[in-house]
Amino acid sequence: MPHIRKDPVTKQSVIIASDRTGRPSDYITVKDDKRISNTELNCPFCKGHENITPNASISIFDDNSNWAVRIVPNKYPIIAETKAGELPNTTNLFNASSSKGFHDVIIENPNHNFNFYNAKSEDLLKIFDAVILRLKELYKENDMQYSLYFKNFGREAGASLYHSHSQMITTPFIPIQMFDEINGALEYYNEKNKCVYCDIIAEEKKLNERVICENKEFIAISPFASRFPYQIYILPKKHFDSIINSSDYNFDFADIVKDVFNRINKLLGEVSFNYVLHTLSPTLKQKEKYSYSNHWFLDIIPKMSKLAGYELGSGVYINSINPEDAAKDLRDVSSI
Repeated sequence: MPHIRKDPVTKQSVIIASDRTGRPSDYITVKDDKRISNTELNCPFCKGHENITPNASISIFDDNSNWAVRIVPNKYPIIAETKAGELPNTTNLFNASSSKGFHDVIIENPNHNFNFYNAKSEDLLKIFDAVILRLKELYKENDMQYSLYFKNFGREAGASLYHSHSQMITTPFIPIQMFDEINGALEYYNEKNKCVYCDIIAEEKKLNERVICENKEFIAISPFASRFPYQIYILPKKHFDSIINSSDYNFDFADIVKDVFNRINKLLGEVSFNYVLHTLSPTLKQKEKYSYSNHWFLDIIPKMSKLAGYELGSGVYINSINPEDAAKDLRDVSSI
């Protein structure tokens, strides 16, 4: 039966309106080509085309000294230094400011046909190592507030190029969703003197209804108030406010990410997806204030359907699959 759930961190309401009469594949309402038409001959991210992209700020190399991951400035950034005279007229009511910031592209592999569904753990490890190195560089940017690392895979997820890549956008403000999460976690900590995410992990392990898989250091769950079908959180079991501080466990993280994408592939195929890293940003002002309350995680969202009028008008999401059923579906498929 339809019912309302509330996110334990942000207090955002989600309507669960499930109908489990069909198979998981019946819930895929968006049929797209998933990958963007592109060839190695004209791909700017392929090996040998390094001169097409801006110079790399970070490079990770393989055992043969060939690049395995490159991070470059986006050639067409959505945020950059605003020049004088480019801002609109402002008043007390209408405010505008410079869009100074950074927009990075993480070229995840030299192989044109690499993706997260066919990746090895070692490939993923190199990607996350590069991301952490870039985040560490951003410590130096005192006028920035947040660095958001995310990935779009497939046309329906917003990808514009076939070659596997992700992005990082650093801004002088905190995005509203991250702001709500950071402050929601702080409110919980101030009330209970505990990390809400640590409590979520403990509760999920006790109930064992929404746990998908786990290894020694990480756990993957279907969130209690999942906004989307088959949404997945991957969290470190130990308390870490930032992915930077848990870098000793990067291989365990890469391994569970591979496990999760193998399960998605077995259940849904190479479906388009987005993922977002929720981590305390090195550029965040008063970072120490949030260290004990914030707990980083990776949020994976398979693109199963499009948002419609109610979601767009109300900001309330409708999820057509019970998170418990989604977890069972993913738990029951082999990850090998």
